[in-house]
Amino acid sequence: MDMLKEFGMEMAHSVSTPIGEEWNGESESNAELLPAAGSGETPTITKFQSLIGGLLWVARCTRPDIAFAVHKASRRTHCPTIADWKLAKRILRYLSGTKSLSLLMGGDWSVREELEEVCDGRLHHYGWDGHGLDLQEAGRRGVIHDDTAASVIGQEILGIRELLGELEVACVQPFELRVDNQAALKQLEGEEASSKAKHIDVRIKFVVHYTKKGVLKPQYWESERMPADVFAKVLAVPRLHKLRTLVGLH
Repeated sequence: MDMLKEFGMEMAHSVSTPIGEEWNGESESNAELLPAAGSGETPTITKFQSLIGGLLWVARCTRPDIAFAVHKASRRTHCPTIADWKLAKRILRYLSGTKSLSLLMGGDWSVREELEEVCDGRLHHYGWDGHGLDLQEAGRRGVIHDDTAASVIGQEILGIRELLGELEVACVQPFELRVDNQAALKQLEGEEASSKAKHIDVRIKFVVHYTKKGVLKPQYWESERMPADVFAKVLAVPRLHKLRTLVGLH
């Protein structure tokens, strides 16, 4: 990889995960900032921004398994810390050790003419045979309500449905909208909104409408089977390996 050479990481030892457990509850107080300028091998803000730009491109295009780690590292690109720099280099070491992984896209449509949707955080997985057709990643910014996220995914399902109709591709309805939050599921199934949910009720009314019409089918999906956790959590090695396969990395 060109990035490994550019940042002097060709011979660096690989790591098994792109982000460590210490980032689950890291403290940002009194964090040492990277210098704005430097010479030689001194890490600077400019070097950090260059590295993050490359990692964002890789995460977006071919390596969804580093999306959460890159999100964590890129939160302060204007004033990065030494810890951010170390995390970015750790991601490079992880990529160095997993260069053989490839993102499998597409599949045999004749096997399963069904449009499926998995949603949690920011993963969109459209597929006929279990493989990914489209993957979108982005770290969670603050708290994203599951029912709000599901409403956004619902809009995309309907857009894909319309596109496939124009292409004369047959789809089986209803389209599954998989959610791992029981409270969000009740909202999407049209149950009465509580006083705490009134501020998001208007955002999901159209999902409820299409659910009643039989176009969408909200369905509970256990967290252990939710591939989008790769975009939202620090993962142990066994869990990471499982989710890598689920999102199409082999």
